[in-house]
Amino acid sequence: MSNTISEKCTWDNRAREVLTQVGLIQFCERTLSLRDMLEINVEALGGCAPKSLENVPWYFLRKVLRSDSSAVNIKYNSDDIRNEMQELECDDIFTTSTYAIVPWIHPLDVIVSVFLCSDALLQQELMVKMASCQFALPLLLPTWNNSCTFLLWALRSVIKKWNHNGGKDNSGFQEEHVVSMKIPTFSFIRVGDINVSKSKTLNDILNNKQQYHNIFLHHQMDCANLSKKISSGLAEISWYLPRASENTDVFTDPFQIINLHGDAINAPELVEFLTLVSSAVFVFLSDITDMKLQCLNKIAKNKAQIYLVLTSDVTTQNAKELLVSFTQKFKLYKKHIIIKSQQINDSDFTTKLCLRLQSALDHCDCENMLCLEEMISVAHQCGIHVDEDDEQIQLTKSFSEDITDLMKSDDIQHFKCNSFRFQGETCKKVSAIEKEQSRLKKCSESVVLYVLKLEEEKSQLRQSLLKKGLPDIMKSFIQKLTDLSGTERQLFLQWLKQKLDSKSQTRMSALKSQYRNTYNALINTKTPAEREQKQAVLKKINNKLSTVSLGLEHFMRELGHIYEALVAENNESFQGIPQTDTLAHKVAQLLLEVLPLELLDGDTGTIPIHWVTAVLKQVSTLVGADKHVFVLTVLGVQSTGKSTLLNTMFGLQFAVSSGRCTKGAFMQLIKITGSLQTQLGYDFLMIIDTEGLKAPELQSLTDAYEHDNELATLVIGLSDMTLLNMSMEHSAEMKDILQIVLHAFIRMKAVGKKPVCVFVHQNVGDISAYDQNLAGHKLLMDQLDEITRAAARMEKCEDKFNKLSDVVTFDPKTSKGYIAGLWHGCGPMASVSRGYSTSVFELKKSLFQTIQTCSKYKETFSDLSKLIHDTWSAVKMENFIFSFKNSLVAEAYHHLTFEFVKWDWEMRRAVQEWVIQAENKTESSETDICNSLKTELRMFITERQTIALKNLEEYFTDNPERSKLLIEYKQRFINSIQSLGKDLLLFASDRCQDADRRNKSLKEINNLKLGYTKKLEKGISKLLKKCKQCKDKLNDDGLLFYFNTMWYKETRSIPLPLTKSFDIEADMENSLREHMPTMSAGINKTIKEVKGDWNLLRSMKNFITNTFRNETDEQMAKSKTAFVEQQCKIFIENIVTQDRDYYPTDWFAILRYVDENIIKLQTDRFSYSSEFLLEFKLHVCASALPKLKDMHKKFSEKYDLQKLLTRERDNYFCLFKELYRTNDASQAMAEIFAENVLKPGIIKAIQKRLGSDIVHDMKNNYSGGEFKTRMNFHAAIMHELHIKNNFKNYYNYINCGTLFEEMWLHDKIIHHCMKQNNGHTRLSDLATDNLKMLFNMLRKKINNAKVNCESIVEFFKKVQESIQSHLVISPDINTFASQTNLLCFCKYLDGSIEKIEKDIEMEIEQWAVDTEIASLPSSPTTLLYETLVGCGTCCFWCGAPCDCTQPGHLTHSTNYHRPWGVNGYKVKKSNKLTAEICTSLVASGKLFRNKDTSWKWVCIKEYKSVNDYYRSWNIIPNTSLKASAYWKAVIYKYNEQFAKEYKCLPADVPPEWNFTWIDVCRDIEEAYNVNMNSLWASSKCETRK
Repeated sequence: MSNTISEKCTWDNRAREVLTQVGLIQFCERTLSLRDMLEINVEALGGCAPKSLENVPWYFLRKVLRSDSSAVNIKYNSDDIRNEMQELECDDIFTTSTYAIVPWIHPLDVIVSVFLCSDALLQQELMVKMASCQFALPLLLPTWNNSCTFLLWALRSVIKKWNHNGGKDNSGFQEEHVVSMKIPTFSFIRVGDINVSKSKTLNDILNNKQQYHNIFLHHQMDCANLSKKISSGLAEISWYLPRASENTDVFTDPFQIINLHGDAINAPELVEFLTLVSSAVFVFLSDITDMKLQCLNKIAKNKAQIYLVLTSDVTTQNAKELLVSFTQKFKLYKKHIIIKSQQINDSDFTTKLCLRLQSALDHCDCENMLCLEEMISVAHQCGIHVDEDDEQIQLTKSFSEDITDLMKSDDIQHFKCNSFRFQGETCKKVSAIEKEQSRLKKCSESVVLYVLKLEEEKSQLRQSLLKKGLPDIMKSFIQKLTDLSGTERQLFLQWLKQKLDSKSQTRMSALKSQYRNTYNALINTKTPAEREQKQAVLKKINNKLSTVSLGLEHFMRELGHIYEALVAENNESFQGIPQTDTLAHKVAQLLLEVLPLELLDGDTGTIPIHWVTAVLKQVSTLVGADKHVFVLTVLGVQSTGKSTLLNTMFGLQFAVSSGRCTKGAFMQLIKITGSLQTQLGYDFLMIIDTEGLKAPELQSLTDAYEHDNELATLVIGLSDMTLLNMSMEHSAEMKDILQIVLHAFIRMKAVGKKPVCVFVHQNVGDISAYDQNLAGHKLLMDQLDEITRAAARMEKCEDKFNKLSDVVTFDPKTSKGYIAGLWHGCGPMASVSRGYSTSVFELKKSLFQTIQTCSKYKETFSDLSKLIHDTWSAVKMENFIFSFKNSLVAEAYHHLTFEFVKWDWEMRRAVQEWVIQAENKTESSETDICNSLKTELRMFITERQTIALKNLEEYFTDNPERSKLLIEYKQRFINSIQSLGKDLLLFASDRCQDADRRNKSLKEINNLKLGYTKKLEKGISKLLKKCKQCKDKLNDDGLLFYFNTMWYKETRSIPLPLTKSFDIEADMENSLREHMPTMSAGINKTIKEVKGDWNLLRSMKNFITNTFRNETDEQMAKSKTAFVEQQCKIFIENIVTQDRDYYPTDWFAILRYVDENIIKLQTDRFSYSSEFLLEFKLHVCASALPKLKDMHKKFSEKYDLQKLLTRERDNYFCLFKELYRTNDASQAMAEIFAENVLKPGIIKAIQKRLGSDIVHDMKNNYSGGEFKTRMNFHAAIMHELHIKNNFKNYYNYINCGTLFEEMWLHDKIIHHCMKQNNGHTRLSDLATDNLKMLFNMLRKKINNAKVNCESIVEFFKKVQESIQSHLVISPDINTFASQTNLLCFCKYLDGSIEKIEKDIEMEIEQWAVDTEIASLPSSPTTLLYETLVGCGTCCFWCGAPCDCTQPGHLTHSTNYHRPWGVNGYKVKKSNKLTAEICTSLVASGKLFRNKDTSWKWVCIKEYKSVNDYYRSWNIIPNTSLKASAYWKAVIYKYNEQFAKEYKCLPADVPPEWNFTWIDVCRDIEEAYNVNMNSLWASSKCETRK
């Protein structure tokens, strides 16, 4: 498992490193889109080899999109290389190159990086372009978490053509999408390292010698010798497709090859997949070893044939035996083993492999062959992700299937007639009528009446269509088109396009086959009658071919004509489809998303003018009315590669095919960005692709010439630049085209428009074409001028135009482009030639240079809209009157948080322990050690911070997978540790100062006591001497008489110090004035009113006098105030229970505490006035006054010197008796030392430690983790609230969560400490553990001291010093030390220690848990709550507490917001509680107002604009039904009680909010990442105990 995690981490780290190096890391989240790549900028026109790694992916992408087969030749271009070339001219041949080695990248890593960062549509387009270059295509793509993706979706647009089984009549021609091609699959894998390039070997196999290109990348190519970082595990696919030529075909049948990069041993799941989908697997390996044999055994277990390709001789006996064993086991024959011995060269080796491959091909089982689509199940079986599993892809696929499922007829022609009524015969009639309205050729009556008649006919035709209504398929299409947006819409259209193309292709393939068969029959026909019959059949089939085409453009065309009819008939909406403006807006978005828009209907020869202009107007609205667009058009004879030219030049997707493809005209929009936009002055480039002129199928029509003329006139009229595309420099073809287009140019010139014209000569193979034609250039120009004059005569403007340059902007040097032949080679295995893509790119650069220098009016989209309208209107005129007028992290974060809270508590506990020791040292020390403790504390805090930071670093090192998800949060945890250190430093410093202050206050008393003790000791010594001189031995009563007389005499003469007194009441008054200086007058007034009797103020109950907007707010304010009052009582109680005297600063602590807690309770609906705050603080202070007085009184009594001496009188008498009887005080001293010094010190030490020990015990003994993290803590409270099922508990928790949480924790602590185990409470067990630890330590220190000391004084000093960190020993323990024998004392002390240990243990057993916990110096409730409380901030709307626990966080959030109604919000008009919830509201456009907005309406989405507090909250929209299910269920259940409490009507709560507890638990678990079953188990366990 650890190895797997390490591999995942390693690959992910390498991937991030590579993506960072190549500048794609930002596209991991926001993937590259096709739209991004089609944008034109200066970099896109550069075309230079990359100079840095950041340039590499863009260099590759741009070259691929223009079908440049050199895209994978990623060379480094730098001055260093030129310097290297200069160094080669040096005379010293031994000079070492000084240029630096530049870190570069393997081309396959580039491909993987690009596909990782590309969206689904860009991946698909990249596949198409790479396939045209005959590159192998990624099939299994390595991706994050050491997984891979089966790129089925990305391959769906790739189509392959071939001739099957080689018939001379081409009867075996096939055309199919690669995903559905059911042909043999051969996989090539490598096991271990080999000395032969598998990829190069595959290239040698698949290529014939006359037509060689690198299908697979191999190490002899540019930069392919570099080590792969992320492409090991990449599986590429390629196809061998025969041409039906014995001379060029290497194999007779088609098949596909999958090439796995990297060692197969490291990719077992990929190997399993390949063996399951392949007909045969060719395994390359250098030798046979046991490890490799294990891999081979796994491969051979599946059904695929296996061929072993040994790249070197098998020399060792072990290897031979292993090979023989393997072949026998799996029944392999010699044909399955190919060995490249030293005697075999590469050519022979290739021949051998070809023979084996052909053999495998011949033995393929057709029934078991899988196409790529059928491999999905195998991929899932092998744990391989399929790109089509993506939710968006699946969803949009189902949408497209909803459309295609409505195509009930397989007869496409019949389907189109029934489903596309608006673009059928009726549309043609309307188009004809429109032209007739313009031309009036058939008018034989009044023109007015005739035009009205035609208009009525058009209206009747449109009305007849509208009455028939829309077919379900168009309704569904329009609905989905308008409902979807962004990526989903593009995916939906792409799915639909592919499915329609597939359906059309199937039908067309059948017709083409029928056409071929009929044509072959025609050739063999001898009689004229049969020949005529066959020709009629061919014509009929040809007509069918033109009608069975079905694609996305037909749906879009129908949409346009529907719009046209609705606008023409003044219908804004129709049969439930969106309004017309919405339709135009949606298609405008599609145009900006680079989807072609049909300008001219190719079937009817008309423009839906309202539709096109409306779309362009919407584009103008979307991009801005000031954006300028440059229009580029291509014209040319059919099948001269116009669409291919545009696709290659701009990376577009105009449909291309042999024969007639583009019909009509399509326009596509590309954005111009960066500095190029500034240089050109254009924001967009509009490209118009047109159908071919002089189409053979139109030549038989009488209006064929008119059709071409109209088309040319239209597109030239719209264009700023026209590309005239023709094959080679063929003068006859040029004449044919120019005779058509020059009429249009002249017409444009006549109305002041002079387009730029560029001649593009395709299929020019000779690099010297321009120079060789230079001699004939003058003749060509003369011919062009002559054609211009002829056209001018026809247009009746021969006097204006005499030469070509008169009507077009044409420079003979720059307005011509020579394009190399498209294909490198011929047949299915041919690739786009590098010369073609290079010359197209050079032409593109030249075009933009021309655009930059072109000085003309720059049109906006609004201008273009008008231009289209006017141009089309002019085209329809016969006389041509032209005028222009875009949980794992949660789980990982939770896991890190769990670890962090451990480090947090370890740090807190360590500081707590240090504080206890520091307090003990301070009390034990006779000197001031405060400064040294401060230095020690800083060093200790730094040490603990360092340990915590080290733990954090180790976590990130030990959890590489989670680390990748959490790296952005790392600094937050570092900041939290540093912030915690500051807080603990402040806490510990305050405790040390308190201890020092307390020690100093007792020092005077202790010094006086020490002096009086010495005086008493002298008095006792005198009395002892006197009593021993008596003749009669005195009994106890006699000794007591003499002792009392002496004691009275000595203590009476001791001058007692004055008792330290405080005017606590005056301190309170002064503190109030200083704390609230602006309210001094109110304070003085209250002081006068109470006249010293503060009990009067304490009894005031209704001290809230604020004016509230409603009764609910007032009730809430009172309720919250009562909670704060309760908190203040607890705080004051914690002060007065401390073992210290009253400090005047206690008042400031109380007042600050009030401020901190009362401010938090103010909501967006009310706040507390200054007058109220004064009243409340007076009330709290009045309640605290008697308690602080009592605190001072108790402390004064406890440390009164007279009483201290009186309490020690019995001890002195015991010593006196012992000395009188034995002259040795050892036994008495031992008993007194143990009972009066050690015992109270040990009990106090135990109590000091218990608070921290209880918290530690609770954090580690609850399976639910409810006392570890704040989220678990919240979940535990919510769980218990549900179990107890008490509305009041819910209400209290909602309205004062802090107090409720503290009280809940306190109850849990009491309950935990009362748990019984073998008759002992958990508190007594913890105390006993401390007791044993302290006594063991004490015995050890005493034993060490008695060995090394000679006197009792030295002994006491040694013991005191050694235990001062743990126990505080009284400084006056040396009484009668001179009369105490050390050895005897130690002997008696051992027994006394055993006695007090038993006594303390019995005392602990008798402890009352609640009383003892309340008296602990460190409250476990406070200690535990500090680790769970967080920042204490609550949502300004619903009151949900912030879940963030990191100290110092600036942004607040909670995973569980509440319905506003539980917090008392109601609808003003209805006086009903509202059931709205924050997360849903922020997703809406609703408004809100409150005191924070000055009661002005603000959109809830814009809540951050209210103030800084609102801005600090991050509320994530969530409209899910089950979001915050717990609180939804609460308001559903207690709706009536909430309404009663808030004095309003119940909320309108939907019944769907009556969630089951299972659903609630599931939601809590998802929100807080907790295990509710563990909480339930803890709860049940607690109940049992």
